[in-house]
Amino acid sequence: HNLKRVIYIIPYTTIIEQNAQIFKEIFGDQNVLEHHCHFDWEELKQRQNDEEEQTNSLYKKLKLAAENWDIPIVVTTNVQFFESLFANRSSLCRKLHNLAKSVLIFDEAQMLPREYLKPALAAVWELVVNYGASAVFCTATQPEIERFLPQPEPIVELAPDPQALFHFYKRVEVKNLGSLTDEELVDRLQQNEQVLCIVNTRRHASGLHQLLEGEGNYHLSTLMCPVHRKEKLFEIRNRLQEGKTCRVVATTVMEAGVDLDFPVGYRALSGLDSINQAAGRVNRNMQKKMSELYVFEPKSGLVKRTPRFISQVVEITRQVFRTYGDRLISIEAIAAYFDQLYSLQDPQIFDYKGILRCFEDVNGKFEFETAARLFRVIEDPTVSILIPYNKEARALIEELKNAPYPLTILRKLQPYTVSIYRSEFERLSTKGVMIRILDTYPLLDPQVFQDYYHPEVGLLVPEAVEGEGLFF
Repeated sequence: HNLKRVIYIIPYTTIIEQNAQIFKEIFGDQNVLEHHCHFDWEELKQRQNDEEEQTNSLYKKLKLAAENWDIPIVVTTNVQFFESLFANRSSLCRKLHNLAKSVLIFDEAQMLPREYLKPALAAVWELVVNYGASAVFCTATQPEIERFLPQPEPIVELAPDPQALFHFYKRVEVKNLGSLTDEELVDRLQQNEQVLCIVNTRRHASGLHQLLEGEGNYHLSTLMCPVHRKEKLFEIRNRLQEGKTCRVVATTVMEAGVDLDFPVGYRALSGLDSINQAAGRVNRNMQKKMSELYVFEPKSGLVKRTPRFISQVVEITRQVFRTYGDRLISIEAIAAYFDQLYSLQDPQIFDYKGILRCFEDVNGKFEFETAARLFRVIEDPTVSILIPYNKEARALIEELKNAPYPLTILRKLQPYTVSIYRSEFERLSTKGVMIRILDTYPLLDPQVFQDYYHPEVGLLVPEAVEGEGLFF
């Protein structure tokens, strides 16, 4: 089709690394750029020094390609892609010309940022219509993106018979259990040697994990630094493959793109898209003719309050459950869910900052600086904390203390960070366990590391009296 490159766009850095590695094994390191905030350029450079006597040519090539994406395959994140499209800084805009005549693959398309759907899809529409790009949206729960395009544009279904594919790959039945107490849920989990349970809050996941007894029980959440999570995922994958006991309680960090296969699953009631994603971790390799994903409504003291948006999607899911019952994982049910979800929302919520207004001047006097400032996919008031997780992290932290130019070291430390809400950071600070390096970078005091960072659940944040936040 005479297109120049493939740009593969994923919502989470937690899954970008495993996908990029597969591409590198197929096409070679020299043809694949992995571009996201956690990528370690120094590790690549060292690997080249170790393996090649002559030069760092691959390192140099990929480092340059990270600026302009002039390489056959780019693997990046929603944040990196869309914030570059709306940026007004030359360093971020340097890659834009290479988006023309590219194949743009959006994996897990249901995770496109809801509050920015209109400007995001307007930008994709512009690339397709006027710059020769081709956009492919991949997901088991396809959102109704047509309604957000600035002008009608034909969307082609690539699967020859989607309904037939749904039937052929149907490997999970979704069953509604209604309300379950924590004790009832844990009793069910204990009866399974291998089982996955996904809940909506970190506090609920941690509390359920503590109630489990015996060996082979795991917890995964964003309170664990990326290196810690990666280690646990490796352990979990091995136990599953070896047929050992493996019970996992996790937050939504497990839902998108994590290549694990459980014989049975439990999912706290949430949006239908989340339930479908959870089902994707059950009987993934079709080792059984049919498996079950049990949906339940938590009746728990660990769930203090549910954010308004979650309450809304839960109610829509209840309605779809009543209509479609055991056909919850079907094209009709998914279409009904997104139709209700988008119809109930105030249309302004899909461009709630009014970014498209920055491009309405008929004389082309567009407000690029304003658009760049407003388009921030991740803008919650979070604080990233450095975690002295292991020997390597502690060595980098010591190096950071005396670094005249800390940016390179901070990039190396990103796999050893945990992001928490500012209110959670303040609660930790009142305990006197936070240190600031160079008066800027928060560090969990190594002297209290074992008291405030648990080897199974990660960072231990003191409870708030008023409630908790939901962390996606």
